Amino acid sequence: MQYTNKNFSVLAISYGHEANASIMVNGKLVASVAEERFTKNKCQMNYPKNSINYCLKFSGIKANDLNIIAIVSKNDLMEQNLVNRIDSFSIKDFLSEQYDYWRPIIYKKKKIDYLSVFKHKINLKQHFDFREYLRLRKKNKKIKDHIKIFEKMRINTVIKHLRIKDKKKIVHVEHEKGHQYYGLYAAPEIFRKKSLILTNEGMGDKSNLSVSIVQNGILKEIYYSKKCKIGSLYKFITLLLGMKPSQHEFKVMGLAPYSGVYEMKKAYNAAFKNLFVAKGLGIFLKNKPKDFFFHFKKKLRHCRFDGIAAALQLSVEEVLVKWIKNCINKTGIKNIIIVGGVAQNIKAAIPISEIKDVKKFYINPSSGDTTLSVGGCYYISSLENNLKLKKLENIYLGPGYSNEEVFYSIKNFLKKNKNFSVSKFTNNKKIVDLLSKGKILGRFDGRMEMGQRALGNRSILADPRSSETIKVINKKIKMRDFWMPFTPTLLSKYQNKYLINKKKLYCPFMTLAFKTTKLFQKIAPATLHPADLTTRPQILEKKNNPKYFDLINDFGKLTGVYCLLNTSLNIHGFPLACSPNDAIFTLKNSSLDGLIMNDYLVLRKNEKN
Repeated sequence: MQYTNKNFSVLAISYGHEANASIMVNGKLVASVAEERFTKNKCQMNYPKNSINYCLKFSGIKANDLNIIAIVSKNDLMEQNLVNRIDSFSIKDFLSEQYDYWRPIIYKKKKIDYLSVFKHKINLKQHFDFREYLRLRKKNKKIKDHIKIFEKMRINTVIKHLRIKDKKKIVHVEHEKGHQYYGLYAAPEIFRKKSLILTNEGMGDKSNLSVSIVQNGILKEIYYSKKCKIGSLYKFITLLLGMKPSQHEFKVMGLAPYSGVYEMKKAYNAAFKNLFVAKGLGIFLKNKPKDFFFHFKKKLRHCRFDGIAAALQLSVEEVLVKWIKNCINKTGIKNIIIVGGVAQNIKAAIPISEIKDVKKFYINPSSGDTTLSVGGCYYISSLENNLKLKKLENIYLGPGYSNEEVFYSIKNFLKKNKNFSVSKFTNNKKIVDLLSKGKILGRFDGRMEMGQRALGNRSILADPRSSETIKVINKKIKMRDFWMPFTPTLLSKYQNKYLINKKKLYCPFMTLAFKTTKLFQKIAPATLHPADLTTRPQILEKKNNPKYFDLINDFGKLTGVYCLLNTSLNIHGFPLACSPNDAIFTLKNSSLDGLIMNDYLVLRKNEKN
């Protein structure tokens, strides 16, 4: 794809966890990808050099022909970036952060330097002059000065990498605007007429909660606050339960439905009851604890893990519902979009969707920080006069590979791995036959998905009819926690038969959870949460992914079930497969029965028939 320098082009960059880059040309998002897909380091922080290179190469735009380069988020925590905290810390490191850094500061009023505690984690391979930053940091004691130094370093990194001649084209975009404008343009067009965009997250530049009104495509922020701590609470309870904060919150959410009422009430009454209050357009702590780790560790010391997860989830759902009701009452607007890290709590989507006054409700794909660069592109482009912005129509915005490139990787793999075979296929007959017989296949086809969810192009697919499939995938392939459910891709034509969706909410990207019908519980048990029988579907329309649609449709013709179990094409702990070699790595290092790669089918030889 090639563009001329007459086009208005924006490259946006996000440094935080799940560092990412996106490029937009004439109001259309052309490419978007997270740095982890190239480095293979899950939740990669720091400067997304590889992502930037991909976006420029795919668009064919030279760096100096870009109109604007936007760095989204101004006040990133410098020290956390310097140690690559989110992607490099073990649970032991996160605990050390509490015991060796925060506890002395909060409870003993000591002054401690973060980098002295984690000097062993400092990444010397930063994309900016790390030693110069340390020198200036030592000279300037104030945090505000550190932020300014860090801003300058980041700009210099861009200039050096892209050899930018005019540094005035490099601008900063507020973190919140990244979320808000992603929310505005990634949602269906009806939300641009009149809606509320609500952000809720752990931390932004100026807030962790905001309320904006959208009227005829114009977004106006009417409220923001730093006092909502839902994202922070979930993070610290995740750590208290022995899991990684900022990565494994979804595991806590998945654990919550397994608790009995007794254990849930015990934890709820001990720590979470009346913790939050929704007042006006904000969410506040009723009695603010000194910290969110040691306080809750003490409060919950007699409570069981599943009860803690359930009580946390209940308290979050309660306050979110009250908050949204308040926002509707204050503004009279009933169409709701939620963006930011807290929006990724898909279990909370059920009680929110059941609010009587909510008319339309939408959560964008990957609404956390992994799409900040997308929002940055939309925000900057929205400032350009007479430029019509095109809504986000699909999220297949990462690298794709030709049949020739795919076959080259397969051929090299087969030279050293004789127990696999390859064949070319022209229809889905053999594939659906294998799936219907219980075989588990990876699918690598087309451009890679943006964000956290596999939506068919980088997926592991299986027959949804047997709950035994869950055990097989968990044990032989995903190697993940036994309590976590899998999800379906189902054809839109059958959603009314499979899902309880009275408000006909639009869910093409696995961002909402639904209660399920008796029929679906019977025919697709492998795609349900075993404890509460809910599901988080990708409701697929043919226009969004024709080849994948046809595969599921052919499976339905054979079995009568028009859905497939769909989980991400990766081994637990690794990012989603990006390249053909990544897909083959997953096949080789797991017990996958085979791999669909564009128009090729790779099978273990004992799986040929």
